[in-house]
Parts: sequence; structure tokens; C-alpha cells
Amino acid sequence: MNKFKLIKIYILIVFFLNMNAFSEEARKTYININADQLITRQNPLKSEFIGNVYANDEVNHFWGDKMIIYYDENKKIKLINFEENVRVKRINEEATGNFASYSPKNEIIEIIGDVVVFKDKNFLYGDKLTIDLISSKSIIIGTEDKQVSVKIAK
Repeated sequence: MNKFKLIKIYILIVFFLNMNAFSEEARKTYININADQLITRQNPLKSEFIGNVYANDEVNHFWGDKMIIYYDENKKIKLINFEENVRVKRINEEATGNFASYSPKNEIIEIIGDVVVFKDKNFLYGDKLTIDLISSKSIIIGTEDKQVSVKIAK
């Protein structure tokens, strides 16, 4: 009888550990979204979130007036675009701009138009910011008319 109790306890422990592992993985693959309105289209498959959009995963937080999610043929997220009043917040930096795109597969965030980056009391100004989340590399560029500008705290 003790063997059966021990086996049952072992199975329950394994079951709960596996559930926790699956829930951790599932949490990493989800993006939480809040908006005033949602419009879905089937051909091509896309979702449009309109008004006071806020989206986040475990690390990245996005705000904008409009968000469009484009899906691939397997119904996986291919690209997410944010339009107007865009704000992107990460662990210790925040950036604003007119337009942003996020590719979850490539783990690249691009922010375009009147870009301002706030990081460690420093300010960077430019026209386009590219953040490679895999390599932790960021590139900010200006335009022909306006160079990149930086204000560094002393």
C-alpha cells in the first residue's frame, strides 16, 4: 500500500512540475493587449487594435493609438506595427516616436519618426531607432536635414 501512495505522490509531483514548466513557456509566447476596439480580418489574416492600445510581454511594453498584427500562414505572429503616439519601454530605457514595428521571430524593434530615447538620465534624438533584442545592439540614425543628437548627464 505504501508503494502505491508513493507512486501517486510521485506522479502528482511530476504532473505539477510539468504544468509549471508549460505555464512558464506559455507565458513567454503570449502578448497581452488592451485597446478600445478590435477589428479582425481573414484575408489576409490580421488584427487591428484601435484606441489607447497597450501591449506587453514579459519585458517589452508598447503603447500607441493603433496596433496591427500580421500573421503568417501558420497563424503565428509575423509582425506587429504601432502607429501614432508610440512609446516603447524596456527594462531601463524608454523610446517614443511616430511609428514602431516589432518582429517577435527576429526579435527586432524599429521606431521611426521624431525618435526620443531616455536611458540612464541621457537623451538621444534621431529619426530611426533599431533595437536588436538578441545582440542587445541599438542603432539610431538621423535624416539628411537633422543629425543624431545626444544629451549626456554629467
